[in-house]
Amino acid sequence: MREDNAGIRERELTSGRSPAAIAVALLALLGCLYALLEVALRALGQEAWLAAPDTWWHWGSTLPGRLEPAAQVAIGLCAAFLGLVLLLHGLRRGRHARHALACEDGVLVVDDQVLAASLARRARAEAGVGPGQALVTVNRDRVDVQLSPTSGTPINPALVVAGLEDELRTNLVEPLPQVHIRVAERGVIGQ
Repeated sequence: MREDNAGIRERELTSGRSPAAIAVALLALLGCLYALLEVALRALGQEAWLAAPDTWWHWGSTLPGRLEPAAQVAIGLCAAFLGLVLLLHGLRRGRHARHALACEDGVLVVDDQVLAASLARRARAEAGVGPGQALVTVNRDRVDVQLSPTSGTPINPALVVAGLEDELRTNLVEPLPQVHIRVAERGVIGQ
């Protein structure tokens, strides 16, 4: 795979960190705009909207001594948790619900829902069941299949798994997810 295709593939499969960064920036901007509003109202001799800037300053400077130790610990833990969440979000890579298909000349990406629909069709064919009797969900490294057999007709799970693995290999899905199947104990009336 050429270098530029690898970058495009990576960009299509992973999600950016922009939404979280934009949300944090907007909160900081709103805080600054509020502070600017209060300062402007004070400079114009108007009544404060919520509290005057010197009130906020005094409240903030005397805050640690005015709170109970349990409240201080709770605020500290909340701040540490928020910081940890933002740090982890910044370090880990997000992922779109997509899989890549092997291709030498370009980049082929398929949504997991489309892949699940294709695998459900194959699972129904392999199990010999009708529409609505096969539910397939696709995750990054796992395909979960739930089958409801037709009453009186047994399903061979190994045959269905083999068929789905063949479908994944035929379509050159990367990375190749593992197939897990669950057959309902009670059958349904055939359709």
